[in-house]
Formats: sequence, C-alpha cells, structure tokens
Amino acid sequence: MRAFLAILQKEFIHIGRDRISLFLVLAMPIALILLLGFTISTEIRNAKISILDQSKDTSSKQLIEKITASGYFQVVNFLETETAIDHDFKDKNIKIAMIIPPRFEESLAVEHLASIQIINDVSDINIASILNNYLRSIFNDFISEYNRENQRYLPEAPITLVTSMRYNPELNSVYMFVPGIITLIMIIITALMSSITLAREKETNTMNMMLITTVRKINIAIGKVIPYMFLSLVSTIFVLLISVFVFQMPIKGSIGLLILLCIIFMFTAASFGLLISAVSKTQLDAMMVTMMGLFLPTVLLSGFLFPLDNMPFFFQWLADIFPAKWFIIAIKDVMLKGATFMQILKPLLILFGMSVAMVGFSLSQIDKR
Repeated sequence: MRAFLAILQKEFIHIGRDRISLFLVLAMPIALILLLGFTISTEIRNAKISILDQSKDTSSKQLIEKITASGYFQVVNFLETETAIDHDFKDKNIKIAMIIPPRFEESLAVEHLASIQIINDVSDINIASILNNYLRSIFNDFISEYNRENQRYLPEAPITLVTSMRYNPELNSVYMFVPGIITLIMIIITALMSSITLAREKETNTMNMMLITTVRKINIAIGKVIPYMFLSLVSTIFVLLISVFVFQMPIKGSIGLLILLCIIFMFTAASFGLLISAVSKTQLDAMMVTMMGLFLPTVLLSGFLFPLDNMPFFFQWLADIFPAKWFIIAIKDVMLKGATFMQILKPLLILFGMSVAMVGFSLSQIDKR
C-alpha cells in the first residue's frame, strides 16, 4: 500500500510540474463548451444585404424597414442600378441582394400580386437557404400588416420570390467544403508537423546542439518547416485537381494568384507551428496546443462550417486573429468570384503580417534557457 501511495504521489507531483499539460487538460472542457455553445447555431444575424428599390413608394419603404428591423439583415447599400450588384458581392461581401420592381404598391393594390427578385450568393448553400426563409417570413408579416392597415385581404403568398443564384448555380455542396478542406490540410501538415518536429528537437536536446553552431536561428527554423510546406502544397494541388476534374468545381480567378495565396497561408501556418513549438516543452504539449489553439478554432471560427455573423461579438473578434478566416474568404473569392489581387489584398496583408509577427516572436524565444 505504501508503494502504491508513493507512486500516486509521484504522478501528482509530475502533473503539477508539467504546467502546460495541466493547463490544457483543465482548460479544454471549458473552451469546448464555450466554443461549441456559442458557435454551433443555425440562426444567422446581421447578414449583409444590398437593396435596389425601383418603386420607392410607401409600401416598398415599409418592407425595407421590416427587413432592417428584423435583426436578420444588415443593409449595407441602397443600389441605383442592377450592375452594382456584382460589385457589392465582391467588394462588400454581401450574402444576398434584393430588387423591388417598379409599381410595387400599385401591383399589390390592383393586381393583388407582386414579385421580388432575390439574388443569392450560394457559395454556401445552407446560408442562402436560411436567408431566403427569413425573407419569406418577413414578407408574410408585411402582408399581414398591409391587410390590417388597408382593411383588405390579399390572397395567400401575394409576394413571390424570383431567385437567381451566383457563384454556385448548380447548388453543388462541394463548393462549400473544398476551401475548408484545403485549410485543414495546410493546418495539419504544416502547422502540426512543424510544431511537433521543432518540439522534438527541444525535447531531445538537439536544438541546443544546433544553436551553438554557426547556423543562424532563422535558417534552422526555415530548414525545418520548408519540407512540410512543400508536402502541404503538393497535397493542396491534388485536392484542387480532384475538385476541378472530378467535381467540376470552377476556378474563375487567376491560377497564379491562387497558388500565391496558398503559399502565403502555408507560411502563416508554419509560423503558427514555430510559435507553438517555442512555447511547448514536449511533442505532446505541441500536439495538444495545436489541436486546441489552432485546429479547433479553424473548424469553428473560420466560417467554414458555421456562419460568423450570428456569433457573439467576442467570438467574431477572436475569429479575426486566426488566419483560417482570412484564407477561406480569399480563396472563395478567387475560386468562385474571380477576385483580383487588389480585391484580396486585405486578407493577403493580414496573413503576411501575422506571419512576420509570429516568426519574430518565436525566434526571440527559441533559444531562451
């Protein structure tokens, strides 16, 4: 019994000394319940919408007010022409556009029927379907108020939605998943493998041996991560080829720009791996930090599976500091919308800035005793 208690005491002491593992074990349940509780939701709030009101009568203005007051939509632009819709999809990242036809109020009063054109960004099919259902519900409420105010009864569903689809007219679900799969591949191969490799060098004390040589720290770090970046790029190219030739996914933008974007994101992922290895003492620590600090946020806070607009402000802010969000925005714009270099310049600069900051901090920590 005394031997058993001695072993038990030894293990508790060992756990207490490994503060990183202890923190991760205790923090993991709290992080999971908060992330899953606040991020997994089918409700969408403040979806960006542009409206072209060709009628500009009392009824059309009341309808727009109901859409704005619903909380489901945020009107980012009141259009003057239909040609501006494409601009808003690419530059303002709207999810949906609505065109109210001329003589809207007159059509309801005389013909008891009106049609409204809805233009969806169906690069994410689920979001487009949910937003259309929201609009139908708002239109039904509007008709109920219209009947009460005008003391009349319009037939069922007097407002019809004429929908058109952009960026995925075939409603192919693979368009949603390819950008996310590419992101996860780069995170797993580049960030995870880089962090484990560098942490292993520290754990086996070979890093100290390399640091006393004439080789510069940055050369050691880059030499360790470039092979994984190469493997990640090869895997990404395979995924793109399968997506194009098997699932007929289009690449409307420049191939060169797409490759440049992938390389910059790989550099960012490798920088994250370098940062994780700098704060980890063992390979196990590096693996756990990568999974909790990078892989899980990539799945939940990137907009890959769950829309960011319906999350609390804190989690939307948290998503901004993870590179996966900016990469998925940029790669969707290039592949599905044909975005140019200038149109994705903001995500590129953010990814590059993150990389430089993380590499600089990691190199300052890599040889601290």
